Amino acid sequence: MLTGFDDTLFHQTADVMAFTPVSDHRFFDRSIYGIYAPDHSGHIVTSIGVYKNNDVLDGFVMGQINRETQFNQRYSRRLSTDYERPGLGPLQFDVIEPMKRHRIWLAKGDHPVSFDLEWNAVLPPHLEARHHERHHGRLVRDYTRFDQFATASGWIEMAGERFEVRNWFSWRDHAWGVRPGVGGFETNTGGGLSAHGYFAIYFWFLTDEAGGFIQLQEDSEGRRKALIGSVDSRVGDRSAKVVDFSHDIVFEPGTRIYRTAHFSFTTEDGKKWNADIEALGRGWVFKGSGYNSGYNDGRGLGAFRGEYLEEQDVYNLAHPEDVVLPDGRTVRPLHREQIARVRVNNRPGQAHCPIIATGFNRRYGFHVDPGTGQDADW
Repeated sequence: MLTGFDDTLFHQTADVMAFTPVSDHRFFDRSIYGIYAPDHSGHIVTSIGVYKNNDVLDGFVMGQINRETQFNQRYSRRLSTDYERPGLGPLQFDVIEPMKRHRIWLAKGDHPVSFDLEWNAVLPPHLEARHHERHHGRLVRDYTRFDQFATASGWIEMAGERFEVRNWFSWRDHAWGVRPGVGGFETNTGGGLSAHGYFAIYFWFLTDEAGGFIQLQEDSEGRRKALIGSVDSRVGDRSAKVVDFSHDIVFEPGTRIYRTAHFSFTTEDGKKWNADIEALGRGWVFKGSGYNSGYNDGRGLGAFRGEYLEEQDVYNLAHPEDVVLPDGRTVRPLHREQIARVRVNNRPGQAHCPIIATGFNRRYGFHVDPGTGQDADW
């Protein structure tokens, strides 16, 4: 199947651009944007992703305007009906100037969130080290991702309230390859987050002087499994790799949701950094986007759902950790991503800072209920 993308000189295999040489059904290519108000009065996260081997293009919008409500809008369509247009009904993304200027918009309609935004980069993209992992010989993940900071301007409407957006803080990531938990199903040989304990910090911050992308993973005993990241100066083009990192976190009592955190880290040029983080509002519940078996059919991102589908619902976030779903069930999703205020070396800024702690964790006193295998805290 030829597309307009084949009329370029950027083929990387002997096949047409519509196809991938990777046979894994989970192969994906996805862009995601977060846009946050300076006064933290309103926020959105939106994404569009392609699953070539499933003939799927899907996407989502999540919106928050207070501490208690998250609006979710999910979309899915057959990719091959319109391969060249990266859009899903009212949701559209346009790359005006690669890595520098984009337009993202969601036309008004019978849904609570709509917007029209121009996204302008403030730092070059940060390319992460390739993510590659096997369990019992099976390839669990093999993907590439880059991250970038920007400002966004335009307008957002949520539940009848209009926000004039002027240079709001924005982050994005763009990832492609193979990862677990997408594509409609996962085999049983790959394993998952261990009940013995998984701890991760994803710290993306931006001040008037610098921006940083840092990822830390530890086991249940606090032994470091991975540390990647860098800090980029907004003055000139200096960039330095992060070589050491420590943390001290205060969690909401009886939960695994953090309230404040202090990070100390060092870059390869010997510079010391200190960051104080304050969580704001409620962490995004990514189940509403389609991650974590989202969508009404429970199959999550990338599953084929016919020619076109739209879904929307609302989550109650009144409790810091427990989430009330539309059917009245209360759940504690593991995948929460937190909006935050930050001071880095005494410079104020904004951050996107998920902290995920599952299973046993000795330092922060998290345990696992031996009867259910579920997280339990004492």
